[in-house]
Amino acid sequence: MIRVLDKNVADKIAAGEVIDRPVSIVKELVENALDAGAGSITVSLRGGGKEYLRVTDDGCGIPWEDVELAFRRHATSKIEKEKDLDAIGTLGFRGEALASICAVSRVEMITKTAEEKTGRHLVVEGSEVLSNTAIGCPHGTTITVHDLFYNLPARRKFLGSDSAEGRRITDLLSRMALAYPDVKFRLISGKKDVIQTSGKGNILDNILRIYGRDLEKDLIPVDDRMNGWVVRGFVSSPGLSSASRNRQIFCVNGRIVSSGSMERGLEKAYKERLFTGRFPLAFLFLSVPPEILDVNVHPTKKEIRFDDPFQIEDFIEGAVRKALMGAQSVPRVDGERLAKATPAGEDLNTAGDEDAAGAVPGGQDSAGEAKDGLIAAAAVSSRADTDPFRRKDDPADARSGSGEQVDVKYVLETMRREAEPEEPAPKVAETGPAGRMRLDIPALRIIGIAFETYLITTDGESLYLIDQHAAHERIYYERFLRQYREEEKVRQAMLVPLQFPVSADVEAAEEDWIDYVRRMGYDIENFGERVYLVREIPAFLAEGEAEEFLRQFFIELEEHPDLSRFASLDRLIVRSCKSAVKAGDALHPEEADALLQQLFACGNPYSCPHGRPTIVKMSRRDLEKLFRRV
Repeated sequence: MIRVLDKNVADKIAAGEVIDRPVSIVKELVENALDAGAGSITVSLRGGGKEYLRVTDDGCGIPWEDVELAFRRHATSKIEKEKDLDAIGTLGFRGEALASICAVSRVEMITKTAEEKTGRHLVVEGSEVLSNTAIGCPHGTTITVHDLFYNLPARRKFLGSDSAEGRRITDLLSRMALAYPDVKFRLISGKKDVIQTSGKGNILDNILRIYGRDLEKDLIPVDDRMNGWVVRGFVSSPGLSSASRNRQIFCVNGRIVSSGSMERGLEKAYKERLFTGRFPLAFLFLSVPPEILDVNVHPTKKEIRFDDPFQIEDFIEGAVRKALMGAQSVPRVDGERLAKATPAGEDLNTAGDEDAAGAVPGGQDSAGEAKDGLIAAAAVSSRADTDPFRRKDDPADARSGSGEQVDVKYVLETMRREAEPEEPAPKVAETGPAGRMRLDIPALRIIGIAFETYLITTDGESLYLIDQHAAHERIYYERFLRQYREEEKVRQAMLVPLQFPVSADVEAAEEDWIDYVRRMGYDIENFGERVYLVREIPAFLAEGEAEEFLRQFFIELEEHPDLSRFASLDRLIVRSCKSAVKAGDALHPEEADALLQQLFACGNPYSCPHGRPTIVKMSRRDLEKLFRRV
């Protein structure tokens, strides 16, 4: 038999979509405070917010005649008509937050507008208003929540520990503080101030207050705009990365969100700059016209939908890629860290054949917590197996050179997205985004070669170590890329045509893949009886590479008929390093100088196609710190 649920039961079910733990309450109340124009927001909690949680703001307050109405479901001041949903400019709009909170907890609200002489004190328990009285108070709103899920013990038992719930709230407030630098945020847990920001509008200052001052030298500003879209913020230099994405914060029109489009754009911008499994830090704030967004796709509004997610992805990729092209992206050797890692009086020669003078000390950030896998490339560990730029199979120290393959799904994507590599001016350093300078290559002077592998150069103020193998890989990679982009493909004829037997399924799907293969530069045709003949191959691939590519292509075509899923598409340039000079190859001075000039004519001279840096910087001051002269 079908029944209409009792209102109390229905309210508790609906509340479960919005409120699942204390951090959900904080999110809803802080968003309401921001919508009310608050310039200062204080969050206080006990027991991780399960026992007691209070949010105080100095916003516009609620008129006395609306205080009870505010707790009714779908009562809101933020939208009025259906068309308002097409361009939502506020964080909240459904009118569900207060109704959901009071359905599963005991709530008190004190609120006053600037025009009223007295405020109102409202007490609500389980959706029932117990009292509504006048009270003297400053303008703004204070909402106190007691005993979350007191009337739903089954849900309460699924909450985490006090510290776990408190960490979730800390993480949320940290992100909100970055999105709203003009608002003063304060988080008090028990009697301890956990977060306190100035509200002076400085995003970088808030990042450093929350995540630690030691990040400052590794953050690169991002500032770009296009067609009314604006993205600002900071990303980490390739020398600083994390084992997870938990330091990637995306904000769209003031709303902290999970965005696959922004995440993918960021990932593509760092292609070739980081090893697989490492992730950059990012604090990106995107402003777009509200009509191109749909924020009503998730019960808690954690996700949004763009009208054209691919354009957003391209925009983020381009903005971050521009930021990474400055000289600030060069990994820097931190003399102070190395000095700390080597106690005074210790003989550096005892390090033997290790890669650096000392290991990075296991430090703590400003909040006293471990850095969660963040590594600074500058202060490289003294053990090869902990080197952030090296994997166990990385043969950078071997004379035979690197044998790993290039991940070049990026190559296919950049055919339409990336402009031709920009040639640097012959005598003057280029000015990059946000006023950063590309390295002035004519000013770099080669003063030696270490271990027949690293070019030692200087501009008079800093030392630059350049890995000759990684640099040559980059040069070859971009040369291959330019050849691939050419409208008229340069091909090489085969004296003996290559034959490729294929399955019946592959032959049947010929129209889906053959044009793609021909656009790559192959002259291929059906030779009958499930055999294809190749008379010409792309000029930028060696015969063995071209043959192996097609062989693997057909194998994967049998397994995955969908072209977009081919792993083989990630290997267009199979090995850009095959002909590159190796670590240990002796270079004449003229060859070293030519290598330097060719490297900095590349679009991205700062990393090889595998993600290793081509160049590392050590300033005069860093060197003086290492020798304890300062």
